[in-house]
Amino acid sequence: MGPTAITRRAEATIPIEDSSGTVWTDYVDAFQPVGGGTTNVSTSSTGIGFSEDVPTSSGVQIADVIGQPLGENGEPVGELSVLFRGYVGAVGSREGVNRARVQVYDPMKFLGQVEAGVSFTDAGVPEVLRYITREYTSAQNVFTDVSVSTDVGTGSLREQTLRTSSIEELKELNQSRRMEDTRITFSTNRDTLVDVLEWVQEAANVRVWFVPSGGQGITLTAVEDASQQYDLTPSSDRIPFVISNNSLYELSPINGVKVKGATGTKIEVGPFDANLPTGDTYTEATAVYPPLVERFGGELLQTTTSKETNGDVLENEAAKKLKEAVDTETDGEMVTTLAPQLRPYDRVESTPACAGVTTDVPPLRYEVQEAVHSVVPSDNNLPRTEINVSMSIRPDEIETRAVVKDARGGGEPSETDTPSENYEFDYGTAP
Repeated sequence: MGPTAITRRAEATIPIEDSSGTVWTDYVDAFQPVGGGTTNVSTSSTGIGFSEDVPTSSGVQIADVIGQPLGENGEPVGELSVLFRGYVGAVGSREGVNRARVQVYDPMKFLGQVEAGVSFTDAGVPEVLRYITREYTSAQNVFTDVSVSTDVGTGSLREQTLRTSSIEELKELNQSRRMEDTRITFSTNRDTLVDVLEWVQEAANVRVWFVPSGGQGITLTAVEDASQQYDLTPSSDRIPFVISNNSLYELSPINGVKVKGATGTKIEVGPFDANLPTGDTYTEATAVYPPLVERFGGELLQTTTSKETNGDVLENEAAKKLKEAVDTETDGEMVTTLAPQLRPYDRVESTPACAGVTTDVPPLRYEVQEAVHSVVPSDNNLPRTEINVSMSIRPDEIETRAVVKDARGGGEPSETDTPSENYEFDYGTAP
């Protein structure tokens, strides 16, 4: 986890000394970023045999982590690609004989070491990202070729913050002295580039992370949605192929939310509708996700309450709570053939599968939360990708309904429970 939307880390096992007498650990040096300093840099391709001599002098080593998808038979498919570009952050021994471990860390780890002292008035995402890369580049000389790429417009982030923040969030901004008059301000005594990046992602609703660029560079990328769609169902003949998928059983997600409103009645006052806050009836709204209802053979409802009395408002609230509840379930796991192209926020469609045996049921859609790509001996000696997933549902796929109930017994209200015309007239005004 980290300040960027996607954070990568790689670990490689290397021999301490190979059969020709080469000591591999002489070629790797660990480094941990600290604030206020710069350091020399050397480069290598960690965990892969070197085609030329690598400097052994102390310094930070940039490492490219390279991957290639594998087909169902374990043969390489497609092209080699640089998964991410990082730096060697740890070198140490590993269990076993003549084995060492090398860890490669994401460039984002330097962000927390760089102080941020700046004010933004009407800056948009591109301008703020350019500020981050300038400060980032000047504070360290490990990654010196840093560029910006974004598909987001130049609209004012300050105005977006004012428009989308709640009263409580605006109070927090003022109390932290971050919002001053017409400016958003960051101070070196309390803020780093991490704080600036978090503000950008929240205010603009974008995802920001580092990607490799050219031979040595990295690009700070900001996009609204860069997710890819993958069909992992048995009928698909495209990589990757599912080895096992127990995510539905591991997640055990609810498939509906019931919201019980406050007692009261909706009445008409001229051209307006008014919520009468007293009475013996209340509205109960239910939101369900039909594919999961069908899969479980019935509704598994989570019940909550609300101060609202309006049926439409309660239906929207139930739908929102259902999506939030499903989105936060992130413990499902799938295993596929090696697929380094899979990354967080990608969406996959799949059916339950175990040991390569699939079930003939409609597929469900999931969102990838974490991906681990392993090229190590396993039970079937096949490199694999393990993905942690949550359910992925769209708001338009949720069905809602509302019913008025009697608060005294829970059943349908009788005709005598509805307000009379006189009572409606006496209430007088709409809120």
